[in-house]
Amino acid sequence: MNMMRLIYDDTQNSSDLFYKTSFKVPDPVIFFEYKNKTYLVLNDLEFARGIKEADVDEILSSREISQTIRSSEIIKIINYILDKFKVKELQVPYNFPSFLFKGLLSKKIKISPSESPIFFNSRTIKTATEIKSISKVMRSTESVMKLVIGKIQTAKSRNKNLYNNGKILSSEFLRRFCQKELLSLGLECPDCIISSGKHSSLPHHQGSGPIKENQPIVVDIFPKDMDTGYFGDMTRTVVKGHPSDELKNMYNAVLKAQKLGLSLVKSGIKSGTVHNKIFNFFQERGFDTNYKGIHPEGFIHSTGHGLGLDIHEPPRVSKSNEVLRKNHVITVEPGLYYKKIGGVRIEDTILVTKDGYKNLTRFPKFLRI
Repeated sequence: MNMMRLIYDDTQNSSDLFYKTSFKVPDPVIFFEYKNKTYLVLNDLEFARGIKEADVDEILSSREISQTIRSSEIIKIINYILDKFKVKELQVPYNFPSFLFKGLLSKKIKISPSESPIFFNSRTIKTATEIKSISKVMRSTESVMKLVIGKIQTAKSRNKNLYNNGKILSSEFLRRFCQKELLSLGLECPDCIISSGKHSSLPHHQGSGPIKENQPIVVDIFPKDMDTGYFGDMTRTVVKGHPSDELKNMYNAVLKAQKLGLSLVKSGIKSGTVHNKIFNFFQERGFDTNYKGIHPEGFIHSTGHGLGLDIHEPPRVSKSNEVLRKNHVITVEPGLYYKKIGGVRIEDTILVTKDGYKNLTRFPKFLRI
């Protein structure tokens, strides 16, 4: 293609940069793709390592370019590249630095930002290697989920609080425990959710304070492999003690809704079809959704999302008309949330196949522990 695609970023912020180069770099660098060839522009600090590690066609020296143009300004280096390759059309990521975008507007070329949060759409269709990497994260995630639930299961109950080794079991303690176990496996998840009681009625509340008996406990673990960069994602909801009939009915409805959603997944189906079927399923069973006030209740989020080098990436499994394709990796995670009862969410990560799906999640689903 004659359009150049250009990134100026580091791999901590740009999964697209890592996707195209397999090269981790802590400071912003220039990457561009032009006429089916890929390039990195590196300084002396990274040049030798880049030659050895980066999966690109050519590495250019920023020092040599700076000597040629007698300037080390990034905008001038980019302008030099555009002139050298006689570029007529340029595309940049949606989060491209505004100061650089403004500086490029004076060029007599067509420049446009990407409308998608991911720059390279090929990322949505996972390769066999990527699927293997995600599956590996899921196995480790499941092992830690088992340990976290085990801590809750073996806790002693006293005055409606749960105790571990004589100390009150809290969301904070369980999150630290979860993160420590993940780290021992080469994973990181600084924002994992272990939320109970009324906090569980807010889907992304991390949880705080004591874990109570007879209350829903939502455990949502979505770690990143620090080596490969790929994510996994799974959620289970459990109760230590005796759940109320209302809570049991909620759990059974969410479990059936997830089974319904999974049964609909296949290549070619619109994600909106999956989401709307689940939404209608809840409505028909009396689990209404209400967006009034500051505390929406019911099925208040999308059914799922794609994941890979980012925890949230296309396709969205929501009201949208995005079409699921073979080798998309998505989550299916319906949930119900009511302030007086709490929340229930069940989430699996799956691989979309031609005629259905392959579940990359093996962890069992149960409410009472």
